[in-house]
Amino acid sequence: MTGLVQPLPLPPRTGVPAPSQALAGSLAPLPMPSLPDLSAGGERRFSTALLDTSGRIQDRGIVTALGWKPGDRLLITQIRSSAVICRRGDGVFRMTSKPYVVLPAPVRHGCGVLAGSRVLLVADLTQDVLVVHPEPVVHAMLRDFHAMLAAGEADQ
Repeated sequence: MTGLVQPLPLPPRTGVPAPSQALAGSLAPLPMPSLPDLSAGGERRFSTALLDTSGRIQDRGIVTALGWKPGDRLLITQIRSSAVICRRGDGVFRMTSKPYVVLPAPVRHGCGVLAGSRVLLVADLTQDVLVVHPEPVVHAMLRDFHAMLAAGEADQ
């Protein structure tokens, strides 16, 4: 049996604005976390870790050093090609029951990290901040530092 399927009529629009219109005026941007000043005093931990397929950073020690616990609220933002994570009451993300930090997919994509990527972790324990640098960022930092070292050797 072949028949024509009749389209369903849509209900009339109400006075409710479209979601994009309603959200645009009501959302307030979250304040950006500050990057830790590495020239200032403070206690820091450095580590490298793998990122798994779900965005979990495979390093429990850095989370333990920061003192982050399950349920703690985290603010996770991307600054250039790195992620900055801090524990804040207005954070959108929460620490899971296991002591791992998970990078959300938009941040992973923005930073260019894929599953199996290695990242450099810089934890500032005094400021309660974790900065995640992907491999290309670390390569760029080392390239610039080595160029500076080489220039310094040429001056001597």
